[in-house]
Amino acid sequence: MFIWDEKPKSFQNTNERRRAMYRREVEDRAGLLLRLGYASKDVKSRLRKSVDWDFDMHKSPDHADDVDRIVDDVYKRNQK
Repeated sequence: MFIWDEKPKSFQNTNERRRAMYRREVEDRAGLLLRLGYASKDVKSRLRKSVDWDFDMHKSPDHADDVDRIVDDVYKRNQK
């Protein structure tokens, strides 16, 4: 009846949500660069450098190894 009587929704753990967010960000950037006409090898290089720069003060993130695969997936989905 009241919102405080409802059981709270369960969420994925924080690490899974963070990984999914970073993966989506790389996918979105790859899609944008694809639409702008960049070649996949250039996009991979650019996004790897971007991820490295984003985390230069921290250890390498989990999604850093997935950049090439994510870019390949985006380019395969959007082939004409």
